[in-house]
Amino acid sequence: MASSVSRRRFFGLTVAGATLGLLQARAAAAEAAEPKRGGTFTLALTAALVDFNPMRTTAGHYPFMRSIYSTLIRQDFQLQPHPDLAERWNLSQDGKSMTVKLREGVKFHSGREFTSADVKYSWEFASTDSSVTQLGMFKTVKGVETPEKYVAVLKFDGVNPSVFDILDTLYMVDKENFPEKKANTAVGTGPFKLEKYVPNDRFECVAFKDYWDKGKPYLDRYITKVVPDPGALAINLESGAVDCIRGASYLDVVRLGQSGGKYSVHMGPPGLAFFDVAINCKTEPFTNKKVRQAVAWAVDRARFCRTTLQGLAEPTTLIWPPTSWAYFKDLEGRLGYDLEKAKALLKEAGFPNGFETELITSATYNFAFNGLANILQADLGKIGIKARLKDVDTATYTYQFVNKREYAMAMQSYGRANRDPGSTVTAAKAWTSDKEGSWTRFESAEWDGLRKALNSTLDRAQRLPIARQIQEMALDECFTIVAAPNLQPWVHRSYVKGHQVDLDNSNFTDAVWLER
Repeated sequence: MASSVSRRRFFGLTVAGATLGLLQARAAAAEAAEPKRGGTFTLALTAALVDFNPMRTTAGHYPFMRSIYSTLIRQDFQLQPHPDLAERWNLSQDGKSMTVKLREGVKFHSGREFTSADVKYSWEFASTDSSVTQLGMFKTVKGVETPEKYVAVLKFDGVNPSVFDILDTLYMVDKENFPEKKANTAVGTGPFKLEKYVPNDRFECVAFKDYWDKGKPYLDRYITKVVPDPGALAINLESGAVDCIRGASYLDVVRLGQSGGKYSVHMGPPGLAFFDVAINCKTEPFTNKKVRQAVAWAVDRARFCRTTLQGLAEPTTLIWPPTSWAYFKDLEGRLGYDLEKAKALLKEAGFPNGFETELITSATYNFAFNGLANILQADLGKIGIKARLKDVDTATYTYQFVNKREYAMAMQSYGRANRDPGSTVTAAKAWTSDKEGSWTRFESAEWDGLRKALNSTLDRAQRLPIARQIQEMALDECFTIVAAPNLQPWVHRSYVKGHQVDLDNSNFTDAVWLER
């Protein structure tokens, strides 16, 4: 009971502020005090970046996505669109095209002017390159026309409920420096310009003096460091070596959040992401649905939330968060923790004595992965499944699991659950199909048909029963086994002001300033 009270009190102090819309929160911060100019803002996190591709939404990329690059619009936490590189937009009456008027005079860090040709190029990359996380969503755009220098027209086959999610996540990249040079360089239109990059160690940026939003950024420099050990993140913050950390353990987050005002905690956007167990449906014996179901019934979600997550999150088995219209509370009981039921399912599947397998995890990719992995390993052992834990670094995890999809079971976290439900099942690879590069390699004509139907109309009354069918099928097929919300907190020293994040938990740095 005590931990429950503590959790509610902690949430009351932090998450309530985080649920403000993006623009409202930033406006409130600006009104509180006049921003001071200058200084260096230093951030630390456990995951290193893979490259400077802003459309590969992996853990190490969030610190640079909104700092070096820009999108056409910015959505707030209520999914309302606001101008960024686009000044205004108009959806055609038939819903098959979106005309976007671009901001004039915007420059890339190279000095070249940003035009509609760059929108077309950025979309072409985003919809064809296999490294793009939300490839399926960008493919729903069938073409981009450039009738004028500052006008771009996005074309669709039909209505597209994900159109604003697309505009919010299609980062504008410079065709003269991308993609061939993205491994080591970055040229965008964002508030900061890359100055130095040391692989697996840090990247350093300086304020872009020709940033379109005059007067910003307030900072002179922005540095991101890689600290592979999650436990060392808090030490770096408390020693003053860095101003902000991302990816610290929940134990440290709670402790620092109760520091009496010395540190501020931002729990990230509500409903963004979830921890899950990914199952490779092409690997034996997981081709058998009953085996996958047995694993699902052996996940002690409550223990994971109580221990690793320090009571800051409640267990769940559903795709979408309670903030989504596609959340069906009555379906929470369809899966649970029952080892006897798990044993019975294994027996029905033809494995009464269990089997041996491997479970991939990565503490450097996400500190909580190992907590869930150890709990699951112990419980799988009780039903006869001997799962060898393989804890790998971020690069190996990304290569083996994300890129090659060579695994049996893996700790995973999917995002975009806080966007339109249609975006979730087209942009989050946990819920796409094998031919689209999904982590799980799940294939089903019925599944694909339901996902297509969910995106075939804007009428929520028609979409609601389809979303429910998708949820029910996910609970039955158990290829992605949801465990709990992934809150992804940031902790910064109290003198850091104006630090906000977007729907993907990528941080905005244009309005950050230091009160010291």
